[in-house]
Amino acid sequence: MRSGAVQLSALSVLSLTLVACSSNTEASCVDGWNSRGGSYRVVPDYYCDNGGSYGRYYWYYGGRYHGGYISHGSTVRPRGNRITSRGGRVISRGGFGGHAGSHGG
Repeated sequence: MRSGAVQLSALSVLSLTLVACSSNTEASCVDGWNSRGGSYRVVPDYYCDNGGSYGRYYWYYGGRYHGGYISHGSTVRPRGNRITSRGGRVISRGGFGGHAGSHGG
């Protein structure tokens, strides 16, 4: 009975760890100079490659997408999450030991 309880706890801890590590966040490349009412215009991913262009283009994490614009997200890169771009490219694999990025916007 005792070994069954230990196995169940180990399985529970493993399950919680996998759920915590599998958090996924979607990022959108936005044009920081083209906004309307707190929403930013979403542009193709390649605009954000190599740090964007003089702070104009940057990654915007999470949020609600509607009609080519996104709002209610954050410019702060989430830690420990797997981040994929709206275009489907993996930006960060997440997990332990990852590094935070920055934007110029």
